[in-house]
Amino acid sequence: MTLEELMNIEVTTASLQSETMLKAPVPMTVITRDMINAIGARNMKEVLITYVPGITSVEDHNEMNVSMRGIYASSQQKILFLVNGQRLNSRAYSMANPDYSINLDKIRQIEVVRGPGSSLYGNVSLSAVINIITIDGAELEGTRVRVGTGSHGQVYVSAVAGAGLGENKDILVWGHHYAADGEKRAVNAADDYSSFTTQDGVAYLGTVQGDYDIGLQANIGKFDFFFNTTRGKIQQPFSDGGGTGELYNAGDFDEILGEEPGLGQEMRRVKVGYGTSFGKSVDFRIDLYGDNSNLFGNLVASGTPPINLAVFWWDRDLGGISQLTFNYGKGNVLIGTQVDWMNVYDSFFAQAAGGTGVLNTFLDTTVPLLEPGEETIYSAFTQWKHNLTDNLLINAGIRYDNKDRHEGENVTALSPRIAFIYEASESQNIKLSYSKSFVDAPYWYRYNSLASYSGSRDLKPENLQAVQLTLDSKLFYSSVFNNINFFYQSLTDFIYRDPNAGPADPKYRNAGSLTSWGIEEQVRTKLGDFDLMANATYQHAVNSKDYGVDDSKIANVPSFTANIIGTYHLSENVLFNLGARYVSEQFSPITALGTDTSIPDNYVDAAFILNTGVNVKIKDLVMDLRVKNLLDTRYYQGGATRFAYPQEGRWFTVSAQYTFKH
Repeated sequence: MTLEELMNIEVTTASLQSETMLKAPVPMTVITRDMINAIGARNMKEVLITYVPGITSVEDHNEMNVSMRGIYASSQQKILFLVNGQRLNSRAYSMANPDYSINLDKIRQIEVVRGPGSSLYGNVSLSAVINIITIDGAELEGTRVRVGTGSHGQVYVSAVAGAGLGENKDILVWGHHYAADGEKRAVNAADDYSSFTTQDGVAYLGTVQGDYDIGLQANIGKFDFFFNTTRGKIQQPFSDGGGTGELYNAGDFDEILGEEPGLGQEMRRVKVGYGTSFGKSVDFRIDLYGDNSNLFGNLVASGTPPINLAVFWWDRDLGGISQLTFNYGKGNVLIGTQVDWMNVYDSFFAQAAGGTGVLNTFLDTTVPLLEPGEETIYSAFTQWKHNLTDNLLINAGIRYDNKDRHEGENVTALSPRIAFIYEASESQNIKLSYSKSFVDAPYWYRYNSLASYSGSRDLKPENLQAVQLTLDSKLFYSSVFNNINFFYQSLTDFIYRDPNAGPADPKYRNAGSLTSWGIEEQVRTKLGDFDLMANATYQHAVNSKDYGVDDSKIANVPSFTANIIGTYHLSENVLFNLGARYVSEQFSPITALGTDTSIPDNYVDAAFILNTGVNVKIKDLVMDLRVKNLLDTRYYQGGATRFAYPQEGRWFTVSAQYTFKH
């Protein structure tokens, strides 16, 4: 893709209608199929932390997670993930983890709206919206099969098949499976900061237990159909129940109900859509959808003696979205409504002593793990897009959400956005925007029966406001595309875990706040056969309350990150890629267990990571060799954990892909 094509690439996520990236009302990052292939990404997290300014890695006890501009939770609950506009986040827990449950081979492009997104999308779109756009069946016209293996027991199988079925008709089906034994990193007993640990052990890094993504996307005239079933599960590096973060021996624990230690989620999604136009001035679309989610876990509560916990719950969802777009000479007006009903209908919680996998203590016989119930959100939204002059565009919208909660008063949210886009010249484009978003407190926090995870039943939504100034430029005779964005944001009513709460008191409450600013930079150029991309982010905390901050540094979030991705085409069919990532030192407090000493002012060192690979195409066969963390850099990352966890070392992956043409 040329630089000109990149700047004028069509996107739909920011305004719910097709527009060029330059005319989108807020800063965006678009990740193309070629960009994913260039770095040989294995999962969505690798894609996002490589290409999206502001997104950084954070650690959790048993989930793959990221932070956006310093905002994160123990699960990925602050960013709304979509596939072709269909929500991926679960309802009871609001989670959508960027793990191996997302098949990268089906993707045409990923559209990332950086900043609040609730003016169109409502709940969960607090800090960003990520929409995964699949390739069209007619675009593929064949079957693409890829198999791979690598160090640490990696196994990968993927197939994507598509075909055009006539005018405005096509079908795409996909399936993939990934598993890995993982890396076993030696850890001294003292380094899990628990006086209960007396023997050295290992941390389990990158152990993935049979993730998959199977789906279908079909377009038949004015109708479209989507079906998807996914599973994502990783093994906990350290214990993830009880005090958490302690060493354990996985061999001491049997399966529980067929599940090895770890936390996972299975989801099934279905959507039927219909779109039509009434003349040239009115467009109409309606989508009806349903989801079902099962969260399951074999949690390690203690390594010595071995004790594990079985955690399961099930929820479902039904809903619909309708929208009308009225087009006129200089713009359009969009109005829409949405109804979303969810229901938690079962849960299960038990304990197995001795690591046998035999459940001998049922902990939810009188009070369920997660209280059954239902909630409904009623929403209305509108957007006005108008060319004030030939060079000045306004894009303004607002959404109202009213949530009928399982108990207590309804929760309401008003989410506005206004943006001005000015085309100063053929090589300069300026955007100024203000937006507000929210994420409601997950059902899990409000209605679970675990003393260590309980929250107030009247927890309020978290709110984020942001002002952003974006400059897009073509430099050096249009040979360089540069994007720089300045943001100032204020997060309020952050759900904070109170360390001073009594045994019977709610552990989570709305008390936290964070005000911060930052600079995000993206640049791309092509020099003959060499394609160079780079991005960098600087973040600075201004003030905070009950939010981990030391001076201007946000806990477990680097103040500065940078990526440089270089791809050299040795020939038309051979490319070499080298990627470098720098992560600055991080404020990363340590919370100890037992008689060990906590270190509230701890910092982890900066890290420099190199990734490389070679891709060779021989007609319809593509061979790919990758090395992640080429220098085997030893580095650590904190997050919702008691201390910063060790990260994966050097991993090798080799794959072969063949396309069968129809």
